[in-house]
Amino acid sequence: MADLGISHTQANYYGSVPAKKPASMRQKFHFALNATLFTAAFAFVAALVCGVIG
Repeated sequence: MADLGISHTQANYYGSVPAKKPASMRQKFHFALNATLFTAAFAFVAALVCGVIG
């Protein structure tokens, strides 16, 4: 590799590292599960605050 006068860290920062792979099916499932749980928890707390539950 040519000596460009920059460190490997700087070279990696400026794009020598290959692009990230697209999200796998497992990652998509994990994201969907987390989003669903977060939405359900938010709806539950909102229902408690509004007096729909309890």
